[in-house]
Amino acid sequence: MFVVWEVDAGDRGAGGVTKDEAAAEKDMLAKLDSYPAGRGRVRYACLAPATRGAIYDYRYGTTLVTAHRGDGVTVSVAGDAWEIVL
Repeated sequence: MFVVWEVDAGDRGAGGVTKDEAAAEKDMLAKLDSYPAGRGRVRYACLAPATRGAIYDYRYGTTLVTAHRGDGVTVSVAGDAWEIVL
């Protein structure tokens, strides 16, 4: 099991993979704070055989934390709030 973090900031973004939940959240928040606005999340993932020619694909599990940034403020919530505008 891995912990995957991602940040979406419009036409920019970033992501990473680790085994450490706290490190993933810290990295996600640091990258999100480098953009004026955007959203980020940390969730579990595992590798599974891919169906379309790639060797492996991620299968995502529970979202641990979601963060939204706007107007210079970042708000984090436990769980999945990816589609919610805070």
